[in-house]
Amino acid sequence: MTRKTIETLHDTDYDTIVIGAGAVGCATARQLAARGFRTMLVDRADFGAGTSSRSSRMLYSGLGYLAARYPLWQMPFRPADMIRRLLYTREVMRCRAELVRDMPGHLTKHRFHYPFRRGDRYPPWLVDLGFRLVEALDGWRVPLAYRRLAPAQAAADSAMAAALGGPLRGVGVFEEYMYAWPERICVDTALDAERRGATIRTYAEVTAIAREGEDWLVTLEERAPEMQGRAQVRARMVVNAAGPWIDRVPGGGSGRRRVIGIKGVNVMVRLPEAFRGQGLEAFSRKGEPYYVFPWRDFHFIGPTETEVTANPDDIRVEEAEVDYILGEANHLFPGLQLTRADVLHCWCGVRPTSTRDGRTTSLPVKVAEDPAMPGLLAVTGSTIMLHRHAARQVARRVERRLGKRGPAPEGIISPPQDQGIGQMAAAEHVVRLADLIRRRLPDGLEPDLGRARAEALSRIAAASLGWSEARRQDELRHFEEDTARVYRQP
Repeated sequence: MTRKTIETLHDTDYDTIVIGAGAVGCATARQLAARGFRTMLVDRADFGAGTSSRSSRMLYSGLGYLAARYPLWQMPFRPADMIRRLLYTREVMRCRAELVRDMPGHLTKHRFHYPFRRGDRYPPWLVDLGFRLVEALDGWRVPLAYRRLAPAQAAADSAMAAALGGPLRGVGVFEEYMYAWPERICVDTALDAERRGATIRTYAEVTAIAREGEDWLVTLEERAPEMQGRAQVRARMVVNAAGPWIDRVPGGGSGRRRVIGIKGVNVMVRLPEAFRGQGLEAFSRKGEPYYVFPWRDFHFIGPTETEVTANPDDIRVEEAEVDYILGEANHLFPGLQLTRADVLHCWCGVRPTSTRDGRTTSLPVKVAEDPAMPGLLAVTGSTIMLHRHAARQVARRVERRLGKRGPAPEGIISPPQDQGIGQMAAAEHVVRLADLIRRRLPDGLEPDLGRARAEALSRIAAASLGWSEARRQDELRHFEEDTARVYRQP
């Protein structure tokens, strides 16, 4: 199948153009298309190739959002902050319940542990109360099944709990979900938006956004290999959903800082077989969230929480970050004695946290519109867990300006019909070999990150997409270089 030239889009008109095909952008395009708005979804790369593919993959219970950074005795004197945290946590838990109901094929359920140590910042009774509270905020629709066990009982029930270092005061046990494949969530959501009428163009970079009368003129530059071209498309509204790149989209804002990037590093290791399928949630010695996530036969551990200002394209995992994460794991489990030699690979992402003043982070998902740039929206502060919530917020803002047209989409997104790999490549907007291996097929989730079948899959893609032998070889080289860049092996 031959990719159409970008010039075929020139002078086309839309109600909305959504920039960024991560989880939020894909969900926004689906919401708008389903409600009857002429919608276009564009990205300079593939669906879910940025932050959405580098998340911690957990359907988080929201307990950490209740954890204030200031001393506990100050909590009664900061009611506004606590109310904001409660409201945000309620939204998180509602979204959690929605995804468990509507995305059962994308989630796996696991047993998690929460260790209580002497000297912890939060006493056991307060953590107990926090777990009960977050369950209540959801209306107990998807229980966490939380309970606190004595150290001896927890050790008898779980090898992971038995390996925890002390002195322990107890171990909390609860159930939580993880995303089996977040990249595929983005792909399936985008394809559903397309079935509902959205126009999709990946590998098209927005190089300018300018006001033209009552509309916006968006310039797109072709970024697919072996192709060139430019198109200008019009829209009544533009939604900047570029995640941590929001402030870097040319013409996409007023110059004010709207996101603070928080870098998170995760490290993949093989832990004892008896730990398989179990996870842990704790706080590091720096007081930051720390997790041990099960991933097939392995676990990944982390993350870091570091504010960054550099271009997210240039963010890489640093050796000191790997050492910190391994050190925290060895502090929690003294018997592991993990070193860099135990690391399969590691990766990092940048979370686009909202900011009100450009200096401090703000919890809620925010849809901002500069009064001087009417109709240009920027959505910040979302996670994969909140991607549908963020999309609904954007859709309501669009309806406020353009009027209501149709009902919102609901329910499970139907998976694509069974088809061959070649047909999938042609039908699902595959442009590069990495798109096929990482985001259309589960090969990229394997310990070798998809390298084992890269040669065979490149031949299937070449036959389906009309690649020359030189292009196929280029795609193999690009896949290996990109894999080494994204998933570093220290």
